[in-house]
Amino acid sequence: MLYLNSLLATAVPTTLEWNLNVGLTMIVCNIVAIAFAKYTVKEPGAGPKLPGEAFFGGMGLPALLATTSFGHLLGAGVILGLASLGAL
Repeated sequence: MLYLNSLLATAVPTTLEWNLNVGLTMIVCNIVAIAFAKYTVKEPGAGPKLPGEAFFGGMGLPALLATTSFGHLLGAGVILGLASLGAL
């Protein structure tokens, strides 16, 4: 049993505490996702309009929610990858 506990303790990755670099990395990943979606989404203006429509590339609410969801997934992967490399 002792061996199993020590094995599980080594399998759990260390978590990174939030700091300014982590926040900026997530912001950059979301901006990249919005820029990517601006040119790849077939009908970005479908659905309810946003108040600052020009600020988000003319996207509607559904496209923006999908894009920022993708941006957060991308950001989580980039942050975990950079943290494991010791860059963050």
